[in-house]
Amino acid sequence: MIKPNAYLNIGKIISETEQQFTIANLKLFKFSKTEAKKFYAEHDGKSFFPTLIDFMTSDFAVGMELVAPDAIKKWRTFIGPTNSLKAKE
Repeated sequence: MIKPNAYLNIGKIISETEQQFTIANLKLFKFSKTEAKKFYAEHDGKSFFPTLIDFMTSDFAVGMELVAPDAIKKWRTFIGPTNSLKAKE
């Protein structure tokens, strides 16, 4: 998923992604609060949950269905650490 803060870089992100994956489906959408809460339900009750919901409903996002051998593992390697402080290292 390309999140709202990366909206201006969608073209570049898709181009980079296409070099390692087949994009089988692409959808531009905007989460409602209800949809975001359901999608991120695993984080409900954590201190950052309200901020996460506000962020994810702030603008459009792009969902991508990616195809590649061992796609999930490959995607996690491709995007790097989820902790933004560690990613900056």
